[in-house]
Amino acid sequence: MPVYHISSLDDPRLDPYRNLRRSNKTRWSGQFVVEGHRVVRRLIESGLAIDSIAVTERREHFLDDVLPADVPLLVLPFEIASQLVGYGFHHGVMACGIRPPEAKLDALVARMPAPPLIVACPRMTDPDNMGGLIRLCAGFGVGALLLGSDCSDPFSRRVLRVSMGAAFTLPVVECYDLTADLQRLRAEHGFRLLATVLGQGAKLLAELVPGGPTVLLLGNESDGLAQEWIDLSDERVTIPMTAADSLNVTVAAGIFLHWLRFGGA
Repeated sequence: MPVYHISSLDDPRLDPYRNLRRSNKTRWSGQFVVEGHRVVRRLIESGLAIDSIAVTERREHFLDDVLPADVPLLVLPFEIASQLVGYGFHHGVMACGIRPPEAKLDALVARMPAPPLIVACPRMTDPDNMGGLIRLCAGFGVGALLLGSDCSDPFSRRVLRVSMGAAFTLPVVECYDLTADLQRLRAEHGFRLLATVLGQGAKLLAELVPGGPTVLLLGNESDGLAQEWIDLSDERVTIPMTAADSLNVTVAAGIFLHWLRFGGA
């Protein structure tokens, strides 16, 4: 593995890591940045392409047992690393990966174990919720996560940190036309569309029969699902509660996914 000791902030090899606290410049660059040795290890183990790994001097040998032979290791003094990223870089380990090619929905469906389960989010803008949802989807064996055009970046540094790198293995599809994709899943692959809602007129979760190809539609943390997505769905389902009027979207997602996978067992 090539090792480079960096002494200047002007070194162009550091460009992907600049001002991480204030920007997400990698969303349209074909790259992404992760931090923390556990998430970097998961990136390495995932087999995704890696542009570089950057570490502080005290962490230079922290990943020796897993470092790929062909990935440059950039070693920086702690002070320079903190100036570079825009905050005190106490984790001491970060990496710049190459975003995987766009997944093809039909191919994903063909590979999903039965019964296939998909989660769709028309609009999820909070990175912490996105990261938590990705981790839940991976944990409950969801075949793919479909995102509308207004969703936060599933490969942002913050999302990847919260998800503990689950996006490296969970197929995430950023849809150009989520409505058309959902209609095609129903018409061509037999999926039923479940809208998660509050209020009367929805089926209680315990009344929902799990099984069969299913898409679970989750709404925005503040506003829930817009009416157009509710109208598009085949069924509306809700979680009964005794006091609170709503749950955090990731908490609700975990309850729905557990029921759909294990039938409440």
